[in-house]
Amino acid sequence: MYEQDEVKNALKVIQSAMKADNPKEPGSYAHSWHCNIAMACHDSILSLDARRIDLARKAGNDAAARFMRICFDVETQS
Repeated sequence: MYEQDEVKNALKVIQSAMKADNPKEPGSYAHSWHCNIAMACHDSILSLDARRIDLARKAGNDAAARFMRICFDVETQS
């Protein structure tokens, strides 16, 4: 079992790596996390209604950007 401080430190290391790698830049470490989160949301929305592709794309990117801000304090969208 991990100690709480180890998890906290691990998240700080990830956050530092994301901030150092230009998070808004396509291909950056943070951007790759953003894209994976966005696609998970996108695919979940489309599994409910395949006609809502524009909504799925926007909602997926918005959800990913919110997660990245809350969890890692990085901005992945312009």
